[in-house]
Amino acid sequence: MKRITGHLEEKNGKYYAAVNHYTVDGKRKVKWHSLDLPVAKGNKREANYRLNQLLEKFNSGENYLSDAMTPAERERNRLAESYVEDYLLEWVESHKMNVSASTYEGYKNYIESKMIPYFKKLHIKVKELSGDEINGFYQEMNKLGFKGSTLQRYHAVLHLAFKTAMKRKIIPTNPVEQADRPKAEPFIADYYNADEIKTLLEVSEKDELHLIIKLACYYGLRRSEVLGLKWSAIDFDEKRIHIRHKIIEDKTSGKTVIKGLDVMKSKASFRSLPLVPFIEQELIKEKAKQEEMKRVFKKSYNSEYLDYVCVNPIGDIIKPQFVTEHFKVILRKNGMEQIRFHDLRHSCATLMLANNEEMKKIQAWLGHSTISITADTYAHLDMASKVTSAGIISDSLSTLAK
Repeated sequence: MKRITGHLEEKNGKYYAAVNHYTVDGKRKVKWHSLDLPVAKGNKREANYRLNQLLEKFNSGENYLSDAMTPAERERNRLAESYVEDYLLEWVESHKMNVSASTYEGYKNYIESKMIPYFKKLHIKVKELSGDEINGFYQEMNKLGFKGSTLQRYHAVLHLAFKTAMKRKIIPTNPVEQADRPKAEPFIADYYNADEIKTLLEVSEKDELHLIIKLACYYGLRRSEVLGLKWSAIDFDEKRIHIRHKIIEDKTSGKTVIKGLDVMKSKASFRSLPLVPFIEQELIKEKAKQEEMKRVFKKSYNSEYLDYVCVNPIGDIIKPQFVTEHFKVILRKNGMEQIRFHDLRHSCATLMLANNEEMKKIQAWLGHSTISITADTYAHLDMASKVTSAGIISDSLSTLAK
């Protein structure tokens, strides 16, 4: 903090101390303080004495915050002077209302499990934090075996936390922008080829996940989108399936809660797809089966999820985590290569690429927000376009050589 200076001023027949205070980011702010002394002969020496006493008090820190700052400034200064680990805990709690419960739990876990132990050792204040300390955090996490993709998530949380601090004028700049953004390893999607998908559909035919697996394979739906599919979103007359709802598991106070949301991952995730005849027949059979189960179980049948396609025999929604775990069981039981359920989405995209489908059309089918996401994820598989490009180059060079 800069040294506080000031000078005498006269106003309305009274002496005032015009004091140069400084904000956390170093900006000068002049404030007038009454010296409770009238402008009169013989009082100027006393006024100067009171001015010097006031400046000495401010520079010693005595009652500085309460006397010199507004409540908002006091709060900003408190946070700037706080230790990084304490600020991060305060920030995540204040940010709780802006994100979903699962996102909040994720942020809190990152902060409590990894960031606090590291920054506590440094014992560094928010106003002192620089890119060097943040790079040190990434390096330590890297030594512990964390991948670049995980470090990028830590980077995103830290950037958001200190962007908030900068926006609130707690600090003048965001120290995370001075750090080196961790690099993620190139993503290589696992997938099944056409024969493997055919085998999967055969071995899962009698399993309760069969329809869910089929929808994921044929439409490349995310797990949340498959489970969120409603009967009201299927237009059997127009032969359309509308993807506009999802089922997620949210962790609240350590408890897992199933939630149905009309908020999708991005605007592009809201999409309509053609109702494939093969899938249409499966859905008609599933609807008939659910109607039969309602008759069998009567009042015991769960009426909360009547509009959902993916429910168990007594009408309960099929939980996302059950899909993930039971899918592994199906593969292991039938000796198939272990892939994630989400990799069925990649398998769908791979089959489209193998049939020379354009990236733009694959983007729309999968509901990616940008073409770059599709291209970055599947460019290494787009051999057809590479072969075409090679042919064009070869033909061009052959022409030039003649």
